[in-house]
Amino acid sequence: MNKTNEKMRAVLVGIAGSNNAFSLSLYNLKAFAYKDSEIRKDWDIKVIQSPLIGLFNRAKLLSDLTDKIVAYEPNLVGFSCYMWNIEGFLKIAKKLKKRLPDLRILLGGPEIATEYVKQSYFDKKPIDYCISGEGELTFLELLQNLKSTKPALKNIPGLAYRSQKNSPFTVNTKRIPFKSLSYIPSPYLEGIVDEEVLARDDVEANLETQRGCNLRCSYCIYHKDMDRVTYSEVDRVINEVRYVIKRGVKKIRFVDANFSSNKDWAKSVMKGLIKEQFETSLFFELIPGFIDEELASLFGQYQKLHLQNEITVGVGVQTINLEVLKRMRRRIKKEKFEMTFKLLQKHDIYTKIDLIIGLPGEDASSIERTLEYMVDQLRGSRAHLLCCHAMRGLPGTELLEVAKEFKMKFSSKYEPHELVESPILPRADMVKSMRRTGVLFRLINHTGWADKEFIFGNTSEKTNIRDLFFDTRDQLGISNIQLVDKIVDLLIVHLKRRKSWFSMTDFPHAETWWWVHSKREISDDWIVSNLTEIKNGAIKVDKPTEILLAQAE
Repeated sequence: MNKTNEKMRAVLVGIAGSNNAFSLSLYNLKAFAYKDSEIRKDWDIKVIQSPLIGLFNRAKLLSDLTDKIVAYEPNLVGFSCYMWNIEGFLKIAKKLKKRLPDLRILLGGPEIATEYVKQSYFDKKPIDYCISGEGELTFLELLQNLKSTKPALKNIPGLAYRSQKNSPFTVNTKRIPFKSLSYIPSPYLEGIVDEEVLARDDVEANLETQRGCNLRCSYCIYHKDMDRVTYSEVDRVINEVRYVIKRGVKKIRFVDANFSSNKDWAKSVMKGLIKEQFETSLFFELIPGFIDEELASLFGQYQKLHLQNEITVGVGVQTINLEVLKRMRRRIKKEKFEMTFKLLQKHDIYTKIDLIIGLPGEDASSIERTLEYMVDQLRGSRAHLLCCHAMRGLPGTELLEVAKEFKMKFSSKYEPHELVESPILPRADMVKSMRRTGVLFRLINHTGWADKEFIFGNTSEKTNIRDLFFDTRDQLGISNIQLVDKIVDLLIVHLKRRKSWFSMTDFPHAETWWWVHSKREISDDWIVSNLTEIKNGAIKVDKPTEILLAQAE
């Protein structure tokens, strides 16, 4: 592409999944590429980190980002593609090709599964290259090729390319993953992460301390192409934490699939953090059962060092239907979650509990049993986030093959790769389950039930909503979900006038509504008032929704 001595320019672009995050993977690419002295001599690599671009003002924000990219006059642009940003990146790519005809465009990230590329998904898109799997070495070799034509494109594992302009993609063999994360220089300790990004208000720094996962869940991408879990050195982890804290960062997210995949390693990290007396909040994910009293105690010790030192632990339950979990290669009994949750509660650790709505082989009654169980588990908890997700058929996951057996239909009309329906979970049942989940999200995750809102950070000692919910349920002798269904009925009427997504027949953008709109559209006063009327008999639990809707008209 360029055999002259002129330095070439690459721009790597990320759009984060939240307003305070950034894409660490782009800095990993740059850090690894700059290990090579020739790459440093031949290429300027710029990273652009955009916060989340949601539905509001989307067109302008994408246009502004396009202008920012063009201003660098790049030879190559790479996009880090996740389900929340790939649509926007493809729109940007189309505009870039018109404004910079000689520009080469590269896609990488979880959305760029080898299987998708082979199925010609990107053949008609304005894209020149795709990287699948672990991308650091593939990206470096692509930069070498674009400068000197060596190595040949066909000899770069993990790469897909066009042999001629507009021809279908040729997909190379898969890239063999690194045996250790130590092969990749720390983008923090090498000064690759932009100071401006770390200085942003309320920024959360991502740390990758391991790759791979103990489990091989068919719906997940964490273990994709990884036959083992590889770890960073404990000292490097401690040094990275020290680095970001010195730059004012107050929140750190460990982006590993299962922080305690090796409990001894996890304990060594926690002991190092405690020894250094660091002051910052931490977020970890762990699989139910991968914890013991010592590790939970270390979480608690760290949390007591400073007021700032709140720890949140994400625990994936997904469903309590063991047959469904076995089908997903996730044979974790609910007793494992109960043990994990009790240990975390014992040491006052904030717990984010994940559920998936609509797993293969799961019908509405199975989903209902999981929701019923989880409400009971959270009756006495005030430090939690119940985080529910619609089933998503992610590119490159084995779930897509399982889904064929169950005739599951997915669509990205409202949310990316979202389950629409299946023969055992018709669309009406899926919408009903999503509405139930939306009500529980609003009730359980906000003040009046929890003592701290994970989303907005508000705190309260009041548990009036939680207490009233269970008093009403117990007095009427009904189940949690029967009471939730009555709240759903009332909300459909209450929110219909404001044309809320919740009241629409198909409940579009359901997850966005849970996170962004539920608290704004449903006040505490409305909840208390209606629960009180249900408890006192002024609103009958068995009154059909159709009658309520007719009255609303």
